[in-house]
Amino acid sequence: MVESGTTLRPVAGDHQEDEMPARKTKAKTAADTGTKVRAEKPLAVDSTAAATVSEAIAGAADVTRGEDQAAAAATYSALSDAAARRGARGAAEGAATLSMANEVAAGGVVAAALSTDEFRRGMELAGIAGQVQAAAELLQGVRQPTLSAFLGRTSQHLRALSVEALSRATEGAIVAHGAEHLAGELAALGRTEMGEGRDEYANSEALGAASAEMAAAAVRSAAAGAAELAAATAMGGMAEALANDGADSAASARGADEDRPVKTSPASKPATPAASRRAPRKPSKPSKPKK
Repeated sequence: MVESGTTLRPVAGDHQEDEMPARKTKAKTAADTGTKVRAEKPLAVDSTAAATVSEAIAGAADVTRGEDQAAAAATYSALSDAAARRGARGAAEGAATLSMANEVAAGGVVAAALSTDEFRRGMELAGIAGQVQAAAELLQGVRQPTLSAFLGRTSQHLRALSVEALSRATEGAIVAHGAEHLAGELAALGRTEMGEGRDEYANSEALGAASAEMAAAAVRSAAAGAAELAAATAMGGMAEALANDGADSAASARGADEDRPVKTSPASKPATPAASRRAPRKPSKPSKPKK
């Protein structure tokens, strides 16, 4: 304060001293905020980089899984085709075996019929041979030796034909029985081959379904891996941008700190007596001498 007569006037210096702490507080708050922001940027960069690495690893794993699933789908498809070929071959062989069994069975039936006919003919010839032999013996008794000898030879010939017919009938019966047995075995084999063919067809369908499912899973895995790798690329660009921004901010902050003038604290200023801050008093008028 400056005395001017009896009037007190505030000095501008005192007002400036009162306002300086407020400006220092604002400057300190702004500096702390800038420091906090600069400290948070490296953390954001590290977090983004870690997320980028995680996404890249997950994407590579999904892409690799998709490739493995695609290879498995191709393997299942090849196995399905092979099973289908085996099924077709088994079905064809079974059908051929059943046809052969039917033919053998038909042959056995024919052989059995022929055997029956031969047996009947043989028995008839044997009966005729016996009758002729009886007539020859009768003629021998009535003294007809020539006719008796002829009938005797005829009876022997008929007996031979009868034995031959009966032999063929026996062979035919054996053949018919064997054909029947063989036809049964062939039919069983044909049915087994047909069943194996159906099983191979079922395996082919199951492997085909597994191949289709694995191919769909491979497509899903590949799509997920591509999306994750794209996200990793985007996050990598973001991390690089944050890193560059942080480096630019740090460089700007260092430049600002170098360009900012150094302020001295009020405590470092030399103390000035209060009297020196006051304006000098005006000299008083000299008093007149008394007369």
